[in-house]
Amino acid sequence: MEYDDDIWNILTKLKSDPGTQETPGISDNNSISNNTGSSSIGSLDISNLDINSNSCGCGCSEVISEDHMQICKNCSAIVSKMIENTAEWRFYGNDDNRDGDPSRCGLPTNNLLPKSSIGSMIGCGYKDNIDIRRIRMFQMWNSMPYDERTLWNVFDKMTGNTINNGIPQKVIDDAKVLYKKASEKKISRGDNKEGLIASCIYHACLINKIPKSSKDIAAMFNISHVTLNKGNSRFQTLLQINVSSPEPMDFIAQYGNNLNMSIKDIDKCKSLVSLIEDNDIMNDNSPTSSAAGILYYYANVKNLGYTKKTFAKACNVSEVTIIKCYKIINNHHAFIISHKSNIFELEQPVLLV
Repeated sequence: MEYDDDIWNILTKLKSDPGTQETPGISDNNSISNNTGSSSIGSLDISNLDINSNSCGCGCSEVISEDHMQICKNCSAIVSKMIENTAEWRFYGNDDNRDGDPSRCGLPTNNLLPKSSIGSMIGCGYKDNIDIRRIRMFQMWNSMPYDERTLWNVFDKMTGNTINNGIPQKVIDDAKVLYKKASEKKISRGDNKEGLIASCIYHACLINKIPKSSKDIAAMFNISHVTLNKGNSRFQTLLQINVSSPEPMDFIAQYGNNLNMSIKDIDKCKSLVSLIEDNDIMNDNSPTSSAAGILYYYANVKNLGYTKKTFAKACNVSEVTIIKCYKIINNHHAFIISHKSNIFELEQPVLLV
């Protein structure tokens, strides 16, 4: 917070100056004082004034907001000014008879693109001719440095490939921050760049506890699974961020919804996952494969009528992998059925005394 005119320093200097004469018609009894009347301007000490507070130099802490300024209620001094960070629109159609809206918008502040936030952007409409579109393109190129324009293209690609695939905006924003940090350490090109972009989305999903498999992320960016794995290795080399790995429990609800299973069946499958993990029945498979195998096992026991092909399509796991996981769980079928949790709601035998 900055003071425009420190009037209190001026008045204090005038009060303490011995050569200053009293203004006619004003007596000593009418000396200016604060609301409490306990101290005058001559005894006001502002040397220890905290400029980060909203209190005025007169001692009053009550301020009002007007025209993006904090104004003291007591003496009407400007305590501070507020900086507007939102986009600023200006209309330039008052001097002609055009029906359109030749508006110009100042770019909002973006900490990831600080230099580009200084410029402005020319809006375009559906009926604009090719000349206006070229002017808009050239103006955008000139207002954005090369390095930030490259970042902007990457951010635009991240948003376009993920926003329609169920990725929240919070995850996209975190991925942009991760990519900027990685790009500042080392420049990536070609497949390495594509893999790093997808890897930033993948790690942002892990940080925000959004269950997405590596195959899902690779499909969003139309890259191979191998390219994404290389991007993950490059990501860990550059940033060295430790994130928790996904678990089968994270994918049960997602795969269950893809299969249109009821909420009750999904909850039962979650209980089955906990039982299998607590007894170390299946530990050598990936989280997605384990989740698909557990769902397939539960569907077979309950006779829900799903086929292997349906599971493979809904879970994005091959039929061979699903059957492999199913057989591992089925080897412990007697233990699971007889467990006290009674997941499948079978009638317990009554012991006769």
